[in-house]
This record gives sequence, C-alpha cells and structure tokens, in this order.
Amino acid sequence: MLIELQVKNFRSFREPAVFSMVKAAGTELVDTHTFESRAPATPSLLRSAAIYGPNASGKTNLVYALTAMKALVTLPIKEDEPVPASPFRLDANSRKQPCEFEAIFVSEGVRYQYGFSVTEERFTEEWLLAYPHGRPQRLIDRKYDAKSKSYVWGNMTKLAGPRKLLQEATRPKALFLSTALQLNNEHLRPVFDWFNKTLRVVGSAGPPSVYSMELCKQPEGKESVLAFLRANDINIDDISIEKKKISLDILPDDMPDAERQTLLRKLAMRPYSVYKLKNGGIEKFEWFDESEGTRKLFEFAGPILETLKKGYVVIVDELDRHLHPALVGFLVELFHNTEINAKNAQLVFTTHDTSIL
Repeated sequence: MLIELQVKNFRSFREPAVFSMVKAAGTELVDTHTFESRAPATPSLLRSAAIYGPNASGKTNLVYALTAMKALVTLPIKEDEPVPASPFRLDANSRKQPCEFEAIFVSEGVRYQYGFSVTEERFTEEWLLAYPHGRPQRLIDRKYDAKSKSYVWGNMTKLAGPRKLLQEATRPKALFLSTALQLNNEHLRPVFDWFNKTLRVVGSAGPPSVYSMELCKQPEGKESVLAFLRANDINIDDISIEKKKISLDILPDDMPDAERQTLLRKLAMRPYSVYKLKNGGIEKFEWFDESEGTRKLFEFAGPILETLKKGYVVIVDELDRHLHPALVGFLVELFHNTEINAKNAQLVFTTHDTSIL
C-alpha cells in the first residue's frame, strides 16, 4: 500500500511536491473510503485518490514520477547508456541538479521509506529506512562524493547479508536495491517486489493491456473479464486471444531489453470480440471495431481485477478518458466496496471529471 510520494526537480516539479494517501482529519465515509494498516506506527490510509487540475498543471507528471521510479528500480541500465533522468529544464541550475524521488509504503506488513537522487551519469544518493517495530532501521545509506569521485556508505548494520560484497558490486548507474536483488538478498525483496509487482501503472492510450489479454488466455480469468464488462452493459459473448506474427525490424535497435520484451508481448497477441448469432453461429470482430469506451474498459479490466484480488496499488492516468461518467463511478466504487476490496487495494487516478467528487 502507498502512503506517500515525494518528487523534486523532475519534469515540471522544480520544488518538492508531496502526494499523500494518509486520511485527513474528517470522519466522512471512513468505513468505505479508508482502512487501517497492520504495519506498526502507520496512519489510516485512503482506498482511492483523485488528482484534479487544469491542463499543464502537472497531473500526468506525477504519474510519470511513479512510473520513472518503478522503471529505475526494476529495469537495468547499460553502462554506455545515460540514466533516463528528466530534471526541470526551465532553470539553468536545476538542469545540472539530480532528480529526487522518495516513496513511503507498506510491504509484507512493514513500513518502508525508500528514495534516491539521480543524474544522467549516476545515482548520487540512495537511502532506505524500515520500521518493522515502529522505530527506524537504516538498511541503505549511499552518497556520491564528487571530490573523491567515490561512494560513501553509511551505517547499514541492520541489513542482512554480505554488505561489503553488495556495495562493491553496485555500479554508478545501478541502484544498491536492484543489485542486491540480482545477488539474491532476500532481506530487501519486499521493497523490490513492491515496485515490481504491487505498483501498477495504466496509461491513457496504446495497445490493449497485456494484463487483460493474458488473463483472457485462462478460462477463469476470461470469465472474470467478461463479467467485468457485462457489469457495465457490454454484452460481449466471448473474447478470443490469437497469436500474431511480428517482425523485430519494427522495433528501434536502441530500445532497452525489458521494454522490448513487454512491447513484443503486446504486439504478439491480438484480441477479438465474439458474438453469438441466432442461428447458432458466431461472429468475430477486430478489437478496434469496438467502441473506444469498450476498449478502454477492457484495458482496465486486467490491472483492476488483479489489483483488487491481490491488494495492489494501481495508478491510472486520465481515468475518465473515453469512459462515460457512470463507468468511471463504477470503477471507483469497486475500491470502496469492502467485500470486493477485502485486501485494501488502492486506486490513484488523474481526471477532469468533477462529478466523481
């Protein structure tokens, strides 16, 4: 579960910006819209949060911040490639300063505070605090000293495993957290898994969701997706996922391997909607023959169903795009239903639709 995100000197955020999922002081809707975390010394949290603002106010950049943080943790960076940092560019000093990210979250019953600073050349700082019993334990403390051109490591005695070996194995363009997981450090796995598995980001456009298509390849999963669509009066009788031959030549040569594999998975699957005819036959439609609203709802189906089932955090940019307000309300209410959302999954989304308030 997400508690707080802080971002500084990233895209349009020159000064620190803080996004919090901590419940406010009011008592309205506490039974449906909030929940208590089992992690020690953790406040009551929200099941959902809507980010409002006019165009060019930074809504999407906040989504990008979480996306960038997730990618920097989970995707490797080659030594001959720049780190994909995006500092605030409308100030000469800011362009030279590192981007800074910090997330506070709960994973496997423990509250963590993890963050790092990064430039195109290297990670300049990295820190991790754990609160297993309510009091902080420092597990990662790494800073780059420009004068000595080396990293200075703080007190990390609470971290299990061969700390010296892990420190020596961490490259300038790699995070200590990611390096430790590559070398099978199980102590830090809950932190890495939160970014890799628990945090899900859904974009506002593009090919159909890999999550939804792969869910439809399993009979039980397909039925859950169809039920999700039918609950919104979209009466598709069946969904067929077929393999498609693709040429690797269509992908850029410089695309990172992890992104390449994800895109290949998307392009290699083609969904079809299937309708039963009165004479007993069937008719298949190309997925792009369906309305934008139907395609959008299918895009959300896999991530949202999996999020609710496993208690994940899903971030959606422009939830209301191509969807009727009633459908948006339906999606939000799933997270406020304590029977459906028994594992306290969280939904964060950007929108212009004030009717959701």
